[in-house]
Amino acid sequence: MMIKGLLVIDCAYRPTKISFDNCHFGTECFQRVTKVKSRMVMQILKLGYNVFLSDVDVYWFKNPLPYLTYFGPSVLVAQSDEYNSTDNITIAIFDKVVEHATNSNFYEQPSDNQCLEPEIKLLVYFLNRDLLPNGAYRGSWEEIDTNKACIKINCFILHNNWINGRKKKLQRQVLSGLWDYDINTRMCL
Repeated sequence: MMIKGLLVIDCAYRPTKISFDNCHFGTECFQRVTKVKSRMVMQILKLGYNVFLSDVDVYWFKNPLPYLTYFGPSVLVAQSDEYNSTDNITIAIFDKVVEHATNSNFYEQPSDNQCLEPEIKLLVYFLNRDLLPNGAYRGSWEEIDTNKACIKINCFILHNNWINGRKKKLQRQVLSGLWDYDINTRMCL
């Protein structure tokens, strides 16, 4: 279905017992939730759509899609975000990731690592960390003016990761000046 011009797909394998405060990295809740991502990506790829996967704790300074789509089909571009083209090779790797993750007690990353094998011939390109930095790179979150620091290095996004817990993430985002949310309208600005 389309809502406001965006394709919206209902998740048939929605995890249950998701806790607002206890679903951060490393928890059992986190492991259940992250395993759904690859299933959803695979479902969307099989419908014929390319998929850009970004976390909710990623701040965008500018649209990264023109840069990410430059690499073409059969290339998984990954850093904090991930862009997947709808092609047979990408779908084959997601089939393997989902199959491996189904039988794993861990979160999804070990399944990704296990399934990146030579027989599929998927090229994995790790993106420039200056353009798409994570929360531990260059101390961007610790800068006095995080926005200015990221614009100076011309980054597309900044991931609010490498910090554990919803409250700590929120505090870091608010203190950095990158909290663009109106609590009255419940909308991002």
